[in-house]
Amino acid sequence: MLSLPAYALPRGRPAHSHGATRAFTLIELLTVIALIGILAAITLSVMRGVKERAAINQARTELAVLATALESYKRHYGDYPQTGTAPNDPVADATTADAPGILFNALSGKRGPKADLAAMNRKATIELGRFTLQDADALPDATNAQQVANAFVDPWGQRYLYFYKTGTGWTNPGYILLSVGPDGLSGSEVSNTGEVVSSDGAADNIYVDR
Repeated sequence: MLSLPAYALPRGRPAHSHGATRAFTLIELLTVIALIGILAAITLSVMRGVKERAAINQARTELAVLATALESYKRHYGDYPQTGTAPNDPVADATTADAPGILFNALSGKRGPKADLAAMNRKATIELGRFTLQDADALPDATNAQQVANAFVDPWGQRYLYFYKTGTGWTNPGYILLSVGPDGLSGSEVSNTGEVVSSDGAADNIYVDR
């Protein structure tokens, strides 16, 4: 009988070749999906934080611009825009009263400190294009003596609140100007000495107190 050399004998295919791709197990797939979900949640949280800080900085900048405009207004008219609000009333009352509209009309040159001064020499003390307005179509018209019902809006879509502090009963006459912040709640009141008193909901309020 002829015998074949050893190198000529047929060899069986190995069960696993070195070039074969190992399949993922179900546990490994679930682990990867979970990691991707965690990373996505962290990314979204960071993005929300960045967006929120940007909105807060924008509100502070706009409040500073409004405060500067109010000082210019006072130099021109001799007083800040008067809202007729009595001492010790909650600042939150301004959300349902006409104070935000009075502020807009005054700074845009449509109103003097008092309603009976509306016909005096008007002077706009602010650039409206720098702000988001409650009604973008309700803009002052130099040929129209009628007042405009509008308001300056903060980055969260709420009206900037304005509170006139009368000279009677206050130890610090002037005004209070604020944004209610991200939660939309003022949570602030004015004491009978004319100072802002914070209560529940006021943690994120951003205000200028003069």
